[in-house]
Amino acid sequence: MKSAWNLVGMALWLLLIVYFAYIIHDMRARRLRLIVTEKKSFSWHNFWISFSELAIFLVFLWGMSYSTFFLDVKKMDQNRITTSYSYKPLIIRYRADQSDYVTVKNGVGRKPIQNYTFYVDGGKYLVNSTNATVVYGKSNLNVQAESYKWNKEWLDHLDTRYQKAWVATVTTTYKKNLFNGIGLHAGRQADRFSLIRIPDKSFMNTVGE
Repeated sequence: MKSAWNLVGMALWLLLIVYFAYIIHDMRARRLRLIVTEKKSFSWHNFWISFSELAIFLVFLWGMSYSTFFLDVKKMDQNRITTSYSYKPLIIRYRADQSDYVTVKNGVGRKPIQNYTFYVDGGKYLVNSTNATVVYGKSNLNVQAESYKWNKEWLDHLDTRYQKAWVATVTTTYKKNLFNGIGLHAGRQADRFSLIRIPDKSFMNTVGE
């Protein structure tokens, strides 16, 4: 477990499940009492009690579901996340017919995902187009990369220092605190995105799948 704070979220989910089981039992018990004592299966008093119990459950279910599954890390308060950046020069792979910095493997389907393979000092990396992008030409950013906060002056410096052949990676991690623990996120990686910069398209080897 990344953080003990996540135990809070686990406990809340467990309580929600227990409360749901209690609601089912209580609804059934009250209906049986109504049948036995008043010889009828429905009363408005009984209905509003059941409605209130179910409404409370749905409110807490929505809150826990939102905290656990639907948080947008890009819109979160900086007090809940930490963001780190790393920058490395790309290593060119020399071939007889073509030398390249990155290999792009195209997927298939209506919304195909591309896989990017590149090398830096320390090894080979494989990422895909859901959490990475390749940029070439005059600009070192594109629409996909613009959604992240970059130090653009530093990216220009990297262009000069590494001849427009580098990879920048931004990693977002949830802080270890109570609020993140409620959603079972404390200490976990929230997002990771790689910006792969090459001088021009001729340094990109594209292959089909």
